[in-house]
Amino acid sequence: MASDSHTPWWLWPNLLNLDSPLLAVIWQEQFARIAGVNLAFGDRLLLFCCTWLVYCADRVLDVADSAARAETGRHAIHKKGRPIWLGVSVVMFVTALVIAITRLNAEAWLAGSFVFVLTAVHFAATHWWPVLRTRLWPKEWHVGLVFSVGCALQVWAVQPDVWPSLLPAVLGFGALCAMSCSHITTWEVVTADRRDADSLLNAHPWFIRRLSWFDIALGLLALTLAAALGQAEIQKALGAVALSGLGLAWLHDRCNRYSADFLRAMADIGLYTPLLFFLN
Repeated sequence: MASDSHTPWWLWPNLLNLDSPLLAVIWQEQFARIAGVNLAFGDRLLLFCCTWLVYCADRVLDVADSAARAETGRHAIHKKGRPIWLGVSVVMFVTALVIAITRLNAEAWLAGSFVFVLTAVHFAATHWWPVLRTRLWPKEWHVGLVFSVGCALQVWAVQPDVWPSLLPAVLGFGALCAMSCSHITTWEVVTADRRDADSLLNAHPWFIRRLSWFDIALGLLALTLAAALGQAEIQKALGAVALSGLGLAWLHDRCNRYSADFLRAMADIGLYTPLLFFLN
């Protein structure tokens, strides 16, 4: 990683694992507005901490082999400062555990266990047991869906009967996250993905070659559903999916003009579109 003086300010949220937790909290609020649920600060902090822990653990495991070369800035910083990351992780874990014990109901524990299992499957397939990988379901698509479900978890637990209203937005955001992860894999082309026969790059070249078309299709589908559905907050969520999907298509068609670091940062920041509707 470049020295601190050469690290652009917009890259720090990604290096410090802050961009994805912030994204999770933004979309949790969007889901809460669809359900008509008022979430407490503790609910938001719990999601932030859990998301941070997952992303930090994933990156630490990526560079667990001390002999391996860190290919991205976020991996380099995690390899360099392991004691610091461990200390922050302990604080995050204790905070999340205390909030979970004091706030979560039975539905939240059940749904959380389901998300935990899906997350564990991702870690196992990615870092320990390659036999669990499947060409039919790349890790990028798995991560996108699990991330979206995790963001909606507490909202559903507070108001379980609202799931039919949540479903279009959760699936739309899940598809958007899957596309974002696919773009990151395509833009960075790290060694592990290049060498893995079952990776998205090698197993689905047809998909990689048409990423922009899939972005546009997702955007148009989201706009169509938004027009067909009557609830304002669902329309806003799908509108946010459409804006982000079309934005990813625009960025991908111009990806040669930008650095991999900038593209990686925009893959998350470009999904913050619900903020535009929060201002209304």
